[in-house]
Amino acid sequence: METPLKDKILFYIERLPALSPTISKIIELTQSSNTSASDLLKVIKLDPVLTAKILRLINSAYFGMPEAVTSINTAIVLLGFNTIKNLALSTEVLSSFNPGKGVEFNVEKFWLHSLAAAVTSKILALHILNDRKVQEEYFISGLIHDIGKIFLIKFFPSRFFSIDFEKMGMREFLKKEKELFSMNHAETGGLIVERWKLSQEMIDSVKNHHTVPENVNKQTMSSIIYFSNIYCKSRGFDDMMGAITLDDLTADTWKSVGLTEKEGEAVFSELPAKIEESKIFLKIK
Repeated sequence: METPLKDKILFYIERLPALSPTISKIIELTQSSNTSASDLLKVIKLDPVLTAKILRLINSAYFGMPEAVTSINTAIVLLGFNTIKNLALSTEVLSSFNPGKGVEFNVEKFWLHSLAAAVTSKILALHILNDRKVQEEYFISGLIHDIGKIFLIKFFPSRFFSIDFEKMGMREFLKKEKELFSMNHAETGGLIVERWKLSQEMIDSVKNHHTVPENVNKQTMSSIIYFSNIYCKSRGFDDMMGAITLDDLTADTWKSVGLTEKEGEAVFSELPAKIEESKIFLKIK
C-alpha cells in the first residue's frame, strides 16, 4: 500500500538537514543574556566561510558603513548579537536550500520576490515597532516565507509543476496545492521553520502568510509578512506562482500594518533602492 503523501512530506521534513552546528550555536548564544562578544567571536571564527560572508555583508551598501570593516569582532560590536545571528541564519538558508538540479523554474524571480518581501517586512518592522534590534528578524521571516514552495519543488517536482500556477489566482493556487499535497506551501514552510527550531513568531509568520489577519488593529509579525507578500506581488516583485487581485490589497490589508495606502507611499518610497542594496544576499548564497 502506497504511503499517503502527507506522511511522505512529514518524512522528508524530519530528515531535512538541521541548521549547521555553527548556526545552532550562534542562535543558542544570542538567546543567553550571559553571552559576551568574545563568546560569539570564538564560534564564528571556527567557520571561515561564514566569517567571510558576514564581512562581505557588513561592507555592502545594505549597511552603509562609513569605513570598511575588516574585523569580525568589530562587526559584532557594530551590528549587535541579534543582527549577527540573523545574518548568519540568512546566509545559511540561501546557501543550503535550493530546488535541486534539473528543476526548471524561475529561481531568480522566486528569490527576488522573497528578498523584496524581506525588505518590505524590515521597513514595516522599523516603522511600526521603532526597534532596530528586531528588524533583521522580520527580514529573515520575509526571506523564508515561501520556503515551502522550494521544498515541494525539490521533493515533488512533477506533481508541483502539474499546477498551471501562472494562470491561477492565489486562492485557486493554494486550493490546488491542498488537493495535491494535503497541505499548502505555507503550512509546509511552517513545519520546516519549526524543524529549524526558530522562534514561534517566525514559525507562525511563515505558516500564516496567506491567512487574513483576524484583528487588523493588532500589528504582528504574521500580519506584516502577510502584507509584504501581497504588496510585493502588486508592485512587480512577483514569483509568478498565483496572481493576486485587487481584493487582496484592501483598506483592511493596509490597516493590518497600521497604514493607509497614501501613508504607504511615503513609507515605501525607497523600497526599490533598498531591494537593490539587498541583492548582496543573493550574490553570497
